[in-house]
Amino acid sequence: MNTESEKKTADNKIINFENVEVNIKIQQIVTSERDINKAQEIVSNEENKKQTPQGQETIKSNTISGAIFAMTALSIGTGCLTFTKKIIQFGFVWFGVTLILGGIATYWTLSGLIRAARKKGDSEYSSIVKKELGSFPAMLVDIMTCLYSWGLIITYEIIMNTLVGRVIYVFFKDDEPIYPSFGTYEDKVWDKLKIKALVLGAINIVLIPLCILKDISKMKFFSLFGIIALFYTIIVLVIQSYFYWNHYLDNVYVKDDSSTHANWYDITRAFNGNLDFFTGFATIVFSFSCHQGALPVYRSLNPNDDKVMTKVFSRSIILDLIIYFMIYIASFLTNPLKSDDLIIFRESIFNNDIFMNIAKIAIFLELFFLIPSNYNSFRCSLFHIIFGNENIRTIPNIILTIATLIISAVIGILYSEISNYISLLGGFCCTTYCFFVPGWLMIKVEWKEMSMLKRVISIILVAILSLFGFIGGIMSVIICFRGRV
Repeated sequence: MNTESEKKTADNKIINFENVEVNIKIQQIVTSERDINKAQEIVSNEENKKQTPQGQETIKSNTISGAIFAMTALSIGTGCLTFTKKIIQFGFVWFGVTLILGGIATYWTLSGLIRAARKKGDSEYSSIVKKELGSFPAMLVDIMTCLYSWGLIITYEIIMNTLVGRVIYVFFKDDEPIYPSFGTYEDKVWDKLKIKALVLGAINIVLIPLCILKDISKMKFFSLFGIIALFYTIIVLVIQSYFYWNHYLDNVYVKDDSSTHANWYDITRAFNGNLDFFTGFATIVFSFSCHQGALPVYRSLNPNDDKVMTKVFSRSIILDLIIYFMIYIASFLTNPLKSDDLIIFRESIFNNDIFMNIAKIAIFLELFFLIPSNYNSFRCSLFHIIFGNENIRTIPNIILTIATLIISAVIGILYSEISNYISLLGGFCCTTYCFFVPGWLMIKVEWKEMSMLKRVISIILVAILSLFGFIGGIMSVIICFRGRV
């Protein structure tokens, strides 16, 4: 008996000795239930840091509501302000149907991506792709992510340049005959190359020091400001759409003149020489682009089982759709016949639209502070592609920053069709890492578990979504070159 008791005592001593270091650390941190939760949060943050490239911000959303907000914020952006042109081409009804289908397709591929991550025990996008699909698809994801961030920088600079001109017209509209009134704005001055170069040059002189920064975590406040600015703009659009619609009925609409009738459901207009149906589809893909941030959100949640992630994705996409429908309805009521690149560039019916002018200034500031964030993503992706890691070296960083902003400004000066840039990014970049790669990954990982019917349906859906998006991207390139000839 004594021998058996001594043996148990010795075993306990060995176990205690092996765990003494762990116990000491736990005792130093954990003294209450609140400290346990804090310790779990620290562990979660450390895991995020390991899988987050240097210089990139970790998405923090330790609650389901925080995760829903994070996913919605990833999708919502200025791209939704370009809906106005696509609505007129699709028809009011069919654009709404396509938006809903885009949301359903996004939910499907997001869920498949998370299931693949859980089965493979990996929560880093390109790492999962590399393990399952090979080096080339993983490299393709990195390249498309890099090009997407760069394309956003170009788009933002074009919008900022136009906003500068339109806001300045408010103050100088009566000074010289060359300036038209703000209510009938025409790009007579601000479309000139010299003026564009001057404005974008001044903007980039301020942006270069901000973009050189390796740590942009201190600029997180401006991300919140951007969301507030966009929501303020949406509220203004929704409220003012009532007055614009009445103005259209009273001053434009003629019952016997079909050219003055709004396009409610004639989708055939979208199948024209430019194949606008596909560029419109690419715009919708762009608007639901959030897959790169889904895995960081997944990592931040505990628990993060299928039930939780289903709730996060379904509710965030429903919230996206609610916001998009507000913009899409307001855009249609505001401009049922004319199409502007951005709805905020519409022709004003007010003598002094102070609320929209505030919105324009807010959007300008939002984009100004979004550029460093998008540039950081571009820089980390490019460093990873070129050097194999995300360590930001000082001299290459300075050279790359200056070169990128100058090239972006030159491209924006030479070609300024904002909606076409959105379609281009949505058609190639977003289609690749939102539909094509996640769909391919989902089918490969779950192939053995799928019935034959499910396999066939999944392959057809991925093929159709990818084909529509890629055609939209190709047509955007053709339209771009056609516009420069």
